Amino acid sequence: MELSIQNRIYNIYDDLGDQSKKIADFILKAPEVFSSLTLEQLAEKSGVSTATISRFAKQLGYSRFSQLKWSILNETNNKDVKPIKVNDSAMVVAKKTLDANIETLNRTFELMSEEQLQKALQLIVHAQNLDFFGLGGSNIVALDAYHKFLRVPIKVMHDNEYHLALMQASKLTNKDCAVVISHTGNDQDTLLIAETLKRRKVPMIVITSFPDSPLANYGEICFFSISEDSEYRTEALLSLTSQLAINDCLYMLAAQHFGSQAENILKDIRQTIIKKH
Repeated sequence: MELSIQNRIYNIYDDLGDQSKKIADFILKAPEVFSSLTLEQLAEKSGVSTATISRFAKQLGYSRFSQLKWSILNETNNKDVKPIKVNDSAMVVAKKTLDANIETLNRTFELMSEEQLQKALQLIVHAQNLDFFGLGGSNIVALDAYHKFLRVPIKVMHDNEYHLALMQASKLTNKDCAVVISHTGNDQDTLLIAETLKRRKVPMIVITSFPDSPLANYGEICFFSISEDSEYRTEALLSLTSQLAINDCLYMLAAQHFGSQAENILKDIRQTIIKKH
C-alpha cells in the first residue's frame, strides 16, 4: 500500500535540512492550504525558494511539484468523501453523488494555473489543426471536446477508431496541436499515439488523472483531474466529470479569444440545424 504524504514526511523528516523542514511543517500543519497555493505563493508564505520546494517534492519521491500537489489534493479529497450506504434514501444518494462531483471540480480547479491555461490557449488558437485523441472511456471526453470546438474558427479533428486515430497522428506537424486524454495515462495504445505525435514534434496538451503516469511526460501542458474510488463509483467515473469540465474551460477560453467570429459560427450552426427541422 502506498504511503500517505504524512508518513512519507515522517520517514525522512530527521534527514531534511532546515529549509525543507519549513515545507514539511507547512504540509503537516495545513495540507489543504498547501494544495491551494501556486509554487510561487507557497514559496512566499513558507519563506523558502521555489527551488527548495521542487527539491523537497523530489525528496518525497515526486518528480515535480505538481505531482506532490495532486497527491495532497487527492488524499485530502478522499478524507472528505461520504460513502453511499445501503440504507441511504434516494435523496441522500443524490446529495452525496452531487457533493462528490462538486468537490472533484473544486479540487481540479485548484490544480490549474493562469500560466497553464494561457499557454494551452495559445497552442489551441494558433494550431492549423486541432486533434483530440482518447480511447475507451476517454473517447467520451475527446468526442465532447471535438463537439465543443466545432463552434470556433479552428480546424478540428477526432476519430474514435484507434488505427484511424494513429494515422491522423502520423500526419500532424509542429504547426498543429493535439489534445491527448487518458484517465490512467498508462494505456499502451494511447502511449503509441503520444509517441507518434512526439516524433512528429506536435505540441501536446495532456488531460489525465495521474501526474506520474507515462503520458504526463509527453505533455507540453498537463491538466490533472482529481478523483477518488468508492464502493459504487470507480475513480474513472469521477475523473470523467472533471475532464469534461477541463474541456469546458479550454473551449470557453477559445470562444472568448475569437469573440464575434465564434458567435457567428454558432449562429450559422443553429440556423443550419433549424432549417433541417
